[in-house]
Amino acid sequence: MTTTSRAVLVLLLTSALAACASNPNVLQLHKVTAEAIGLASTDELTMGPVTKGKEDFLGGAELTFKATTAKGRVFNCSTFMTPGILLDPPKYSRLTCTK
Repeated sequence: MTTTSRAVLVLLLTSALAACASNPNVLQLHKVTAEAIGLASTDELTMGPVTKGKEDFLGGAELTFKATTAKGRVFNCSTFMTPGILLDPPKYSRLTCTK
């Protein structure tokens, strides 16, 4: 294998791994949302579909979704997702939930 073909292979593998890290981790988002609303468990929370907005130049995107508690309270939530590097999971910041 030549040096050029190795470099191309490494570039392709890195790109594939980076792309996988830019998808929302819904389970992690579920946990963070339950904590932000003040629930004791994620069992008390149901989330609607997560909608991903347009990505910025670094791959970050705004996520929006509905969260409903077991007692029937409905929240409109949004957060900013920053993609993970290689195998790191995405990070969530600026989580806001309003009634």
